[in-house]
Amino acid sequence: MASDQVRCAGKCAAAWIAALACLWLSAPHAVADEPAAQGRQIVEKWQDAVITVRLVVKVTTSYGGAEANEREVKSDANGTVIAPNGLTVVSLTNMDPGEIFKRVRMPTIPGMPSFNVDTQITDVKLRLADGTEVPAKVILRDKDLDLAFVRPTEELPQPFAAVDLAQSAAPQLLDQVVTLNRLAGFGDWAIAPRVDRIQAIIPKPRTLYVPQGGDEVGTPAFSVDGRLIGITLLRLPSSAEALSAAEDLGAFAVILPAADVLEVAKQAQE
Repeated sequence: MASDQVRCAGKCAAAWIAALACLWLSAPHAVADEPAAQGRQIVEKWQDAVITVRLVVKVTTSYGGAEANEREVKSDANGTVIAPNGLTVVSLTNMDPGEIFKRVRMPTIPGMPSFNVDTQITDVKLRLADGTEVPAKVILRDKDLDLAFVRPTEELPQPFAAVDLAQSAAPQLLDQVVTLNRLAGFGDWAIAPRVDRIQAIIPKPRTLYVPQGGDEVGTPAFSVDGRLIGITLLRLPSSAEALSAAEDLGAFAVILPAADVLEVAKQAQE
């Protein structure tokens, strides 16, 4: 009888050891997958608010006073819907690359003729997550913040899925963030989330968060608990004096806090 109890105790102990070993082995995997699980929840909740802004832009170029050359360019830009009526925020420079030439004038080189670029957006459509395309128009631009606001020109039967700019988070340095990007047509318009960290915080003239490795703009950025941080935009040098012919533009992606986007969006709503 005693020997049976010993054998039973031994089997129970072995079972517990095996169970604890399984838990120990799976713990790092669970920790490693936690951001992925949180990211998937963010995707499921907010992916329909990430849309594609389809554009037709007339580009006019002239070089050294020669006859201007005109051509039509079709492009797609990421947009984030911020109101049920379809008001959408876009990176201005991503929507209209001509803004880079307007804002940053390259230094004049003696003996070299001037180069001018002019752009005009002639057609705008919002492509929703379900493939529906809605005619729209640009209603407000903020060159300093790289913001453009686009609104549908016709109503849909149902409200648009939209992020809530009023519910925002303020991340700390090295905190994780989740951004939602949508691929272009050759990527079947698939949602493409990214998990980054905040690698820098620019405190003034207004707070801007710099995501690590992020290069997509016009997309929403969330904390891992699902709160909106802001919208990714492009930051350009404020003065051409810092540029030389051999330097690039020095532009990089930043996250503009949701509260700042909301402040400008109120003007667009009006």
